[in-house]
Order: sequence, then C-alpha cells, then structure tokens
Amino acid sequence: MSNNNNPVSVSYTDAELRNLVEEYITQQKEEFALKHVCSYILYWAVEDGKVAEAKSLIESNELYPNDQERVKGVLGTIVADGRIEDRLYEKYTKKLNYQYKSH
Repeated sequence: MSNNNNPVSVSYTDAELRNLVEEYITQQKEEFALKHVCSYILYWAVEDGKVAEAKSLIESNELYPNDQERVKGVLGTIVADGRIEDRLYEKYTKKLNYQYKSH
C-alpha cells in the first residue's frame, strides 16, 4: 500500500468486512489487487460512518495495518474456498468457473 502516515481504522465487524470483500470481488472482471479492495472498504467505511475520524478530516487512502490484515484474512479464506487464486504481489484472480452470488 502507500506510504501514507495517517492510515484510517474501520469499525466493521468481521461479517460486515467479509460482505464488503465479497461485494468487491463480485464487481471485478478477473484480476484485482489488495490495495483496491482496501480502498473500496475505506470508501464505504466513510460513507457508512464506520471510521473514527470525521469525513472532512480523512486525508488518507489507506487502511490501518490491522484492518489490512483482516482483509488479507478474508481473502485467504476465499482462496481456501477455491473461489479466487492468490497471485504474486498481493494480487488475486477470480476463478472463472465459480458463480458468485451477491449478498
């Protein structure tokens, strides 16, 4: 991710975080990167009021490291389920034969 000094923490539950990751994957054509998943989650966290900082004070486009690890954990679970492949450099590929369902 970037070298931003002010990462933002989100207050999503594990289930809410997984739903957002699943939603993001559903919208992707094939390959996607961890940083884009995290940006998507940060966008919705601001919209949903799931950040401690006020909207006007957020100057970062990066999730707090603990939240990045939570996202990696969700992606790892989805990899283990056989629905996406883990590529090099924090990139992932959807498996084309898997039918994704919106939550």
